[in-house]
Formats: sequence, C-alpha cells, structure tokens
Amino acid sequence: MNNLLKMERYQLVRNRFYWYAMVVIFLLGFITAETYVSEVLGPGGGAAGSLTDILDGMVYDSTFLLIIISCVLAFILGQEFSGRTINLEVCSGHSRLRVFTSKVIVYLAAFNAMALIYPIAGCIRELGRFGIGDFEVFLYHLGKAVICSFLMNSVVLLIPVLCCFCFRNTAKAIALTAIITFTSSLYLGYGMMLHLPIVFLPTYQIRKLMVQSGSFSGESMVVAVVWSVLFVFITWKCFRRSELK
Repeated sequence: MNNLLKMERYQLVRNRFYWYAMVVIFLLGFITAETYVSEVLGPGGGAAGSLTDILDGMVYDSTFLLIIISCVLAFILGQEFSGRTINLEVCSGHSRLRVFTSKVIVYLAAFNAMALIYPIAGCIRELGRFGIGDFEVFLYHLGKAVICSFLMNSVVLLIPVLCCFCFRNTAKAIALTAIITFTSSLYLGYGMMLHLPIVFLPTYQIRKLMVQSGSFSGESMVVAVVWSVLFVFITWKCFRRSELK
C-alpha cells in the first residue's frame, strides 16, 4: 500500500496541469486579496482588522473555487482511465481496493492543498499591511481553516472522483462535475438570500464554521461524514463492478 501511495503521489506531482492550476489559484488569491480588506465576509461582514480576518474571509469565500478545482480533478483523474493507467495498476497485481484507496487519499490531499493556496496567497499579499499580529491566534485560525476545509471540501472533491470512477470518461466526468458543483453553488447563494434549506450543503457548513467562534459543531460533522461515506460507498461500488478494458 505504501509503495502504491508513493507511486500515486509521484504521478500527480509529475502532472504539469496540476501545477498550472496551482499557479492560477495562487494568482487569483494574490490578486483578489485586496477586495477582502473592506468587505471581509461580504457586504455585511465589515472591514478586515487583521491578517486573521483576511484568512477567515478568503476561506469563507473560496467555495466558488471548488467549481474550478473539481473540474481540474476530474480532468486529471479522468486521464488515468483514458490513458489506461488504472488498468495497468490493476493488471500488475494491485487489488482494486488498494488502487481505489490510494487514488482517493492522494487526490483529496492534493486538491485540498490546492484549495488552501487561495487564502494563503491572500495572506502573503496582505502581510505587509496587517503584519502577522497575534501569532498564536493566527496559527489557531490557520489550523481551523485546514481541518474545516479538509472535512467539507473533501465532500465536494469526491463528486469528480465519483464521476470519474463511474463513467471512466474524462469529458463526461468534467461535464457532470461542472453541472453539479455550479448548481450547488447557485443554490447556496440563492438559498442564503431566500432562506431555503441549505444546512445539508458542505459549502454552507464551511462558511458557518469560519464565522463561529468554536472549531466544530455536531451538525457540521454529521454533514461531512454522511456525505463522504455516501460518495465513497457509491464510488467503490461503481469501480468494483466496472469492466476495465
């Protein structure tokens, strides 16, 4: 399993498209950071008073990036099916369960890191304005952002993983991923304005976690666990029964 994980990481690190996307996300965070100074959590959020506010605000608002990041994930993982990389791994003696597990672990870790590049770039941009401030407070909020982002963003990132393993076709996976993530983002936006039921959305839960004083809530944990288990279960069922040609 360890050798397979190393091989998966090596393959992803060598993928130039992944690093192109990382650069684009970094530049987006660096360029847009200034807009969070006056409206850290949107029009009703007030002005930022510290670098911690910038961090929280950019994590809060980074859910729109998940549309782009999810499509990038679908493109790269989909290539592993079209390029027969996964077929070769299974034919070389690795069990489907190990291949599946290694893919999920490596891709979730890599693309959660991509999502966090956005607020990190913003903090780098605004470091000269605010300074680091209370380092312990900033470190706490950074840790909270990392954990909360991994829990909630992973649910969204499992959507392209599901699409890739079910369809084993890059174009279909990207198209369906874009439709689902874009539709859920629209529903989140209108749902917050019109007071529609949105507590089941992981993208809402991460916003809720970033504005509350505590680290976690039972509701957020339930949303993350239920959706993650459901997506992983369906994805594994699709992959286990699929024919690898």
